[in-house]
Amino acid sequence: MKRLMALGILIVAIFTGMSAAQEITDWSELTDKALPAIVTVMSAGEEGAENTPLSSGFIISGDGKVVTSFNAIAGKRNLLVRRSDGSFLTVKGFIAADADKGLIILQAEGNNLPFIPLGDSDKVKLGEAICVISSMPSAAGQISTGVVSAFRELKSGLKTLQITTPVTKESIGAPVFNKKAEIIGIASFCPLEGGQVVSIAIPSNVAKELLKGAKAEVQPLSGDSFAPFALATAQTELYKTYKEAIQTPQPGEDNLVIALLRIAEAMARAGQTDSALGTFSKAMDFSQKIGDKESQSWAVMEIAKSLTRAGQFDKALQVAKGIWISPHVDRRSYAMAEIGISMAKAGQLDQGLQVVQEVSDLLYRCYGLVGIAGVMVEAGQRERAKHIADQALQVAKSLKDKDERSGWIGEVARVMAKTGDFDKALQVAKGGDNKYLAWIAEEMAKDGQFDRALQTAKGTKDVRWRESALLNIIKEMAKAGQFDQAIKVSQEIKDPYKRCQGLSCVAAAMAMAGQQEPAGQIYTLALQTAQGIKAGYERNFSFSVVAQAFAQAKQFDKALQIAEGIVNENKSEQSGNYVFFLLAEAMASAGQYDQALQAAQRIADASVRSNTLSEVAMTMARAGQFDASLKVAQTIQDPLARLDALAGIINVIKAQKQQ
Repeated sequence: MKRLMALGILIVAIFTGMSAAQEITDWSELTDKALPAIVTVMSAGEEGAENTPLSSGFIISGDGKVVTSFNAIAGKRNLLVRRSDGSFLTVKGFIAADADKGLIILQAEGNNLPFIPLGDSDKVKLGEAICVISSMPSAAGQISTGVVSAFRELKSGLKTLQITTPVTKESIGAPVFNKKAEIIGIASFCPLEGGQVVSIAIPSNVAKELLKGAKAEVQPLSGDSFAPFALATAQTELYKTYKEAIQTPQPGEDNLVIALLRIAEAMARAGQTDSALGTFSKAMDFSQKIGDKESQSWAVMEIAKSLTRAGQFDKALQVAKGIWISPHVDRRSYAMAEIGISMAKAGQLDQGLQVVQEVSDLLYRCYGLVGIAGVMVEAGQRERAKHIADQALQVAKSLKDKDERSGWIGEVARVMAKTGDFDKALQVAKGGDNKYLAWIAEEMAKDGQFDRALQTAKGTKDVRWRESALLNIIKEMAKAGQFDQAIKVSQEIKDPYKRCQGLSCVAAAMAMAGQQEPAGQIYTLALQTAQGIKAGYERNFSFSVVAQAFAQAKQFDKALQIAEGIVNENKSEQSGNYVFFLLAEAMASAGQYDQALQAAQRIADASVRSNTLSEVAMTMARAGQFDASLKVAQTIQDPLARLDALAGIINVIKAQKQQ
């Protein structure tokens, strides 16, 4: 009997508990207590402009620590916190942030502020009732209730709480309460495949862990202090520039195709695959409207090559197989060879080799095999590269056209030299064009075999190729610190144009090695050589090379003096395009960014100036100067060059983030 009574009591208790759980909870008392600590995070308007609401947030300590969504505020530098009574707190910076988990803890000014402590999200149960209290009303209201409907793990690995409460732009960053008035999460949302979006709560314990690792000093809201800030800014600018570049008219069919492909490749480099593929599709649609078959064949080939550079190998192969084969040139085979080489560069050596071996045109098959052999050398697979070079040699020997056969046998000899098999390379090149021996000599110098390299180069009958080889040997000697020998070889070069290059290279290497006095003597010789060249392109180029050498040795005043001399002598700003490009590049590499930018602004040609600014911006980003690099990128007038710069900066930021 007692057992039956106990069982009855238990059954009543279970049903009573279920009824209580199903009762509507009155959240009004909680709302009254919580609202003073729930805030709106705003972007401060400049010069009288209105402040812009970004997200909800909440104060977790009396001294002004505020938890909110990282994604909502990323890229904004000047923030304010608006309280429920309408008063504002200035945000001094942040003390902790995690872009992958989507949270940031801001530090606002204030003392003795009302705050809400974080609860324990590990105790959350499936089906538990929750309430989201936003700082701003939305279509879903300011207060929304629901339940924890699932535990969802995001692609980043973060385990979140899926909630039935709708999360809007206004409520992102808002606190998520349980029935005990504890904060168990921070409101956010997650996009799914197919365009669906689900509401989630980032667990409160994630914020607790973030708080444990908080910095003692407040950090500024800048990309230099936290790279994801710069990444957010760069991505915003990228989209703006993408729209501008797409809408910029291009003269002629060829220019339009190239512009679209350049845009697509930039978006692919920035990781914006959908935009990239959409732009490739536009280029493909346009190519189908080109009336001339030759022009259309060229356009489709360029699209296939561009897809390859973007890493879209399957799509590139699909496009390449549809290229019309002209009676004059087999662009399909050329595209397939390029795809195979690019696949090899991306680490897909076997797949790339298979693609190349299936190329029907023998000339382009040889081109592909030589290219893959070169990639294998760079990957340290010299023995395998030798085997591929042998295959390429057999293909080259089978070419019917005498000039093509001779040319590609020389190319094979060059790649054999890259593998270190100099004896075989010399044997293959024997009796061929002089340039092949020159190429082999250069590879010997890169391998540190200077005496043999000089002997091979001097055996080249054509003086132009011989002295080109000697110049490259000098550069390798200078890198290796073989200054005396490099100077001697430089002075043996008869062409003053190449002699000036050799001496300038040696002088810069000596100066960077700390040998300032002897370097000065060599600089003088280089200048005297340049001064002896008659007016014209070679004279300007020679002076430019000397100026670059001074800049590489961080002797910027002397470099600029020479550059000014070129402009004054020619009485044309255009004549300074090349030298100021070289100086800007050297100055940026030396960390002299202000001087680099000043040099870039001296470039008269708008296209060259834009590309130079892009290079300077990239160099600054690689040095961790993210904010400054973005400012430089934003000054680039040409939208295509600006897009390239932004894509490059995004790549650098992502790479540094992974380290």
